[in-house]
Formats: sequence, structure tokens, C-alpha cells
Amino acid sequence: MALFSRIPFNKKQIEVAIVRLEQQTSAELRVYIERHIAKSSSSVMEHALSVFQKLEMTATQARNGVLIYIAYKDHQCAIIGDEGIHQYVGENFWQAQCAEMTTHFKQKVYTQGVVNAIDNIAQVLAQHFPIQPNDRNELDNEVIIND
Repeated sequence: MALFSRIPFNKKQIEVAIVRLEQQTSAELRVYIERHIAKSSSSVMEHALSVFQKLEMTATQARNGVLIYIAYKDHQCAIIGDEGIHQYVGENFWQAQCAEMTTHFKQKVYTQGVVNAIDNIAQVLAQHFPIQPNDRNELDNEVIIND
């Protein structure tokens, strides 16, 4: 990873939003940020799916992992929910969250765009995957910067 200070995201604020989400729901969420989509990928979704697999996002017991993938210089993102979540919210929900984030990115309000999306996702996931008394953190909450 290169110098974090060159990335226009506040990693700590995003991680606090992830913790807040995981206090409301048994779902797991990770954020992966890079400058550009890999040139070898044909689409942002294709690349996000490869990141989803690389990060082993399907390793949750309830198959309720969510990945927010961001290529901020390209003003593109993709959100992928594992099969346990996707069956409840569908593609339109994920696309609406991406649209809101990219609106913020174009205004150079990067962190707030991600935090808003996480908060919106938390509200919906809490309905379908409420926090459980025996809940444990199955995936790391650290924001991944691939710079």
C-alpha cells in the first residue's frame, strides 16, 4: 500500500460506520478502495466479484457478507451482497447505493458518500439479519486500500 494520506478517504470514519452497522445486524461488511479498476477487467462488477472472491466474503455462516468496492478516480463502485443478503435486497438496492456514493465522489465528498451508503445498508440489513446475542465478527472491519 502506498501512502494513505494521498487517498481522499478517512479510513477511521469508514471503519466506525462498519462497526455501527455490525452493532445493528449480524451481516458483515467490508470496504475495498483503489484508484482505478484493473485494466484486465471488462467491468467494475467483474473486478468487484474477483475482489469478493479473493477476500473470501462467502465465508460467513449465514452467507451475509457485503463488499463495497470503490475505484474512486474512475468514479465507479459496485456493491456485492452474498446470496443470503442478495435474495432480500436485490440489484436495484445495491445500484441505488452506488449511485448515491458516486454523486458524493463527483463532489469530492468521498468519506461521507461511503458512510451514508453503509448507514443505508445497515438499516435494510438489520431488518433481515438482526443482531444476535451470540453474534461474532466473522470478517475483518479494516478498510482495504489497494493503491
